[in-house]
Amino acid sequence: MKKAIIIVIAVVLVAGGMLLYRGLTKSTTKVLETAKVTKGSIRGVIVETGIIKPQVGAVVKIGARATGAIVKMNVKIGDRVTNGQLIALIDDREIQKAIEQQKASLSSAQKTLTQVEQTYPERIKEAKANYEYARITFERETELLKHEYTTKDAVDRARSQFEAAEANWKKLQSEYGTQTEIAKANIEDVSAQLRQQETRLTYTRIYSPIDGIISDVTAQEGETIVAGLQVANLVTVLDPARLEMWIYVDETDIGKVKIGQQVEYYVDTFQDKLFHGTIEKIYPQPVVKENIVYYLAIVRVSKEDSSFLKPEMTTHIKIIFSEQQNILIAPNASIKFEKRKQVVYKVTGPDKVQQMEVRTGIRGEDNTEIISGVSEGDMLATKLILPVSSKPENQ
Repeated sequence: MKKAIIIVIAVVLVAGGMLLYRGLTKSTTKVLETAKVTKGSIRGVIVETGIIKPQVGAVVKIGARATGAIVKMNVKIGDRVTNGQLIALIDDREIQKAIEQQKASLSSAQKTLTQVEQTYPERIKEAKANYEYARITFERETELLKHEYTTKDAVDRARSQFEAAEANWKKLQSEYGTQTEIAKANIEDVSAQLRQQETRLTYTRIYSPIDGIISDVTAQEGETIVAGLQVANLVTVLDPARLEMWIYVDETDIGKVKIGQQVEYYVDTFQDKLFHGTIEKIYPQPVVKENIVYYLAIVRVSKEDSSFLKPEMTTHIKIIFSEQQNILIAPNASIKFEKRKQVVYKVTGPDKVQQMEVRTGIRGEDNTEIISGVSEGDMLATKLILPVSSKPENQ
């Protein structure tokens, strides 16, 4: 009896399994959602991520070339500064003393030149007068000797005095030029040293070279800085209005990206605000991150947008590489990829579809351009359940 019961149960289980298998493998199609093929516009976009960065020259690290204690630090982090504003003052007493010494040396050199210019012309004038007198005396004695009114010794003395007076006159003329050149050269040398000290003095006064905000302060009032082979950085100034965006474009997409293309982007803190820009540069040098190759496309941020954005913010970007109007489009969800072909399922009746091979063009954010395969007004299945078989049947 017990054996018979077991046999009956086994028969029932086998029969039930066969019925269940037939139910699961029954060819049925269920269309869940549909959409029409229509005429419309479409944008081809590339979705990438990026980061906000300061432009070149928008971040300036201000250093000091002077050695000494900081006697005044006029800024702190977050302060807004303008171009030319005094930021810090370094102890300048040693340089001021050197400037005073050089000014004294310059005054002495100028007085020396003045003395040369005043005394030598008088000495030259006197020497010339002596020369003229000696010349006349010599000529007179020579003439008198012809008539034997004087002696040869007197003529020789007159000649000697004449030659000495001439030599002295010419020597003073030469000395005048030489001493003038020496005095002027001394003035130039001292003036150059004075200008050098005055230049060093400017190193003790640190000014902001741009308008911006103090983003970093590395030295405080009272600290001593030593200028050596490298300039000692004091503060960093950031111009928050000069920003740009670095877009990390995947190497598989870079072929579609061109200078002049429009971009749309947002940041996490302003998800409801859409920013716009234009690609201005594409850097040829790749950037490798986590073994993925990217190329940087640069977008300048407008001054209006820079009031919302800050450096190092992450951006979510759409690069618009193509845009078409009045073309045949269908939802992206209706395009299927089967056996290396693009197909759609045209709805021909209640839960009845026909597989159609299509050629597509631009794939946009929501829709895809249809080049051939279906017509305007055709109803396509965007979500459906197909029969469990190797090939969907046309019903």
